[in-house]
Amino acid sequence: MGAPYVSIRRLVDNSLAAMLSAVEVYNKPQMTYRDEVTVMLVVNAWELALKATLRKAHRPIFYQKKRGERYRSITLDDALGRVAAQKLWPTGIDGPAISANIKALSEYRDRAIHLYNAKGLGAVIYPFLQQNVLNYRDFMVARFNRDLADSMTWQLLPLGATAPADAVHFMRVDTSATVVTEVQDFIDELRGYMDEAEAAGSDLARVATVYDIHLQSVKKLESADLLVAVSPTADGQVVLKKTDPNQTHPYSMTELLSKVNERHTGRRLNQYDYQAVCWKEDLRSNTKYAWKHSNGSAHVWSGDAVSHLAALTDAYYHQVRTEYRDYMRTREPVRPQN
Repeated sequence: MGAPYVSIRRLVDNSLAAMLSAVEVYNKPQMTYRDEVTVMLVVNAWELALKATLRKAHRPIFYQKKRGERYRSITLDDALGRVAAQKLWPTGIDGPAISANIKALSEYRDRAIHLYNAKGLGAVIYPFLQQNVLNYRDFMVARFNRDLADSMTWQLLPLGATAPADAVHFMRVDTSATVVTEVQDFIDELRGYMDEAEAAGSDLARVATVYDIHLQSVKKLESADLLVAVSPTADGQVVLKKTDPNQTHPYSMTELLSKVNERHTGRRLNQYDYQAVCWKEDLRSNTKYAWKHSNGSAHVWSGDAVSHLAALTDAYYHQVRTEYRDYMRTREPVRPQN
């Protein structure tokens, strides 16, 4: 007997239903076990969406059947691996970054299912949840032409279909605070997922949405892209704090082009392509992509810039190169100084 038939439409419908339920649960004014239930539903939504993606591409979603046993569908981790291996992430969707985000939430879910999570981790997991909703919406529109926002007619709390995003590289716990081992272990897991995404040249804003949160914080927070600390003076509240762009924009122009060429599916891009697009889109003025110290001579670039440039088509680069060449020809020659 062959593997059972699985409806792509049912997978997609149930995936959307799970994500909408997650948002509804999170936005309830009064809800115990809120974070845990929300994350379980979010992870379930992604597992169904990824399996629908594999089915749509005529790829198997069951393990090879063993004698005397029922067919077993693949796990979330295997679904992520197969979507990546088969190059099924839609164009413009940052697969490694989204995978890191999903794995972070899956880690939280597993801990909740098998035991429980330490108090205070909700504030840590929220940036991943918010970004996950945005990632999911983009993925479902690109892969199945189904927009989550079409079914969301209200918003109570910030977990919704739109929100600003900033880059984030890693997390740590302030060693001056008293922190349970579980919190430290969990944050180490999150750092690992984010390190993997960064190593792949991913847009780290796709991993977590980060906001400035001002509470009664610890005495001193050291420099990091995202600091997570348990304050001894604020009832164990978790404090998040963003820091300077030196760490969120780590790439020189040469490193930027190298990262872009690793991910660009067309021809190999060169410095002239870089100059043309920077001129056309004024990228150096966009702090999401570029940053320059007031005393520096060159710009540095973020993971967002890598993703943006890698997603542009060869046709667009050709058009921009032509426009840039024409523009340079019309400029008045610079007269030599005496």
